[in-house]
Amino acid sequence: MPKYKIQLKQGKRTVVAHGEFKSVASVLAHYNHISTMQVTEILRIEYEDESQPPIDDFNYRSLFKGILKNDATRKSKQVIFNNIKLTINEREIIDSCKVHMEIDNSVVDSAISTLFKT
Repeated sequence: MPKYKIQLKQGKRTVVAHGEFKSVASVLAHYNHISTMQVTEILRIEYEDESQPPIDDFNYRSLFKGILKNDATRKSKQVIFNNIKLTINEREIIDSCKVHMEIDNSVVDSAISTLFKT
């Protein structure tokens, strides 16, 4: 059975639940039947690593912010990445974004501005 991550909201409160359901329709039917909270987002979990996470040795840069751009459509998107390896520089992050990311189904051509927080 597929695993789902479900976001529910009521007032100012937001709750994220996890569960195995038969389908998205089953998730909606279940929460509409048992809860007063509104289902605002349902995500199917495609990958889940349940192994022990690494210890926090604080041997990283805490934050990278950048604005990626597609030249043809002139669209841009802000990205934020946490816990950046000390051996990775700005150019390597931008190159990885160009290879692995898109902006509204268009390629990433460049980065307008970047920032490291240490």
